[in-house]
Order: sequence, then C-alpha cells, then structure tokens
Amino acid sequence: MFVFAVQAADKRVYSTDSMGKRQYNKPSYIITDNKRIYETDLNGKKRYDKQSYRIEGDKIFPTDLMGRRQYDKPAFEVE
Repeated sequence: MFVFAVQAADKRVYSTDSMGKRQYNKPSYIITDNKRIYETDLNGKKRYDKQSYRIEGDKIFPTDLMGRRQYDKPAFEVE
C-alpha cells in the first residue's frame, strides 16, 4: 500500500513598489487553501505571533491563533 502526500498550493502575496518590484523589507503573506492569511518571514515560514486573517466571501476578518474572528478589530472588504 502506498500513501501519497499532496501539499496544497498556497498563494504568496508580496508588497511591491510603483515599478512592480518586490519590496523585501516589507512583510509578505501566504493564503492557504482553507482561506486563512498569515504573515511570513524572509524564509516563507508562517509567523504565528503576528495577526492572521480569514477570508469569508468578499470580506477579510482578523482572527486569533485558533482561527476565531476578533470582533474588536476592523474587517476589510475585497473589491
């Protein structure tokens, strides 16, 4: 019996300048398949000590470490 491990294709979001070049001195983010957003370090590892977010429809909500929505922090809308 063989077991194949399939890694989900996470998407990376980088800060860019007006010329479209990546700004390595600004934080980058990773969006997972379960619609969670995490800030990453320079090596691309998730920073669990920073604010995380969850995408629901066309809104982005801040979450705690357990993935629960934080109602005391502002939400964002995607256009």
